[in-house]
Amino acid sequence: MSNKKKNTKKNTRKINENQKIKEIIKESKEIEEFVVEEPKKEKKKEKHKTEKPKKEKTTIEPSTNNEMIKLLKIVLIVTGVMLVFYGITIIATNKADEKLDEQNQNEEATKTEIQYENIMIGSMLSHPGTYYVLIEEEDDNRLPEYESLITTIKAGEDAPTIYKANLTDSFNKTYLGKEQNYYVDDLADFKVKGTTLVKIKDGKIETVSDNHDAIKNKLNELA
Repeated sequence: MSNKKKNTKKNTRKINENQKIKEIIKESKEIEEFVVEEPKKEKKKEKHKTEKPKKEKTTIEPSTNNEMIKLLKIVLIVTGVMLVFYGITIIATNKADEKLDEQNQNEEATKTEIQYENIMIGSMLSHPGTYYVLIEEEDDNRLPEYESLITTIKAGEDAPTIYKANLTDSFNKTYLGKEQNYYVDDLADFKVKGTTLVKIKDGKIETVSDNHDAIKNKLNELA
């Protein structure tokens, strides 16, 4: 074998060996790249896992909304109860005021009735309508009989109004005289001798009863 052929074989071997080395290096690089890429994928997965807590916000919001709704319901219920109690208080207060007004009106009516039961002779023509005035002399022993008849008259339906004027009153003493004077234009001239029943209509003296029988009979007619 010549030297050229030997050299050629050596070169061929070297070339083959170099190619194998290159292939081995290439394969090792591919393995390294593959190994390096694997952790990257795992890191991505880890990132994906760390992002999960964001979903917890959506789970917290419904519970917060429920608590707000419950709180709102409680506030509305409390407000409603307060309004009901307030309404009841107003109604009770109005009823109490109405009762008090009625009592005051009744008291005023009673006072008015008591006031008008006794009048002054000087003002006996100032009342409207038709009514009677019993002018009483204090020493008249028939007064209890007249007052009993008047009580019976007032207990009936559509009873006429009957006032009393006592001659012992300081304002009425001037109308007691020795001579009677009934039908006058000015009451300053009016005079009676004792107990007298006067009928007044539309501000004028219509009839006068000045003795026991006449007074009794007139009161019995009214009863």
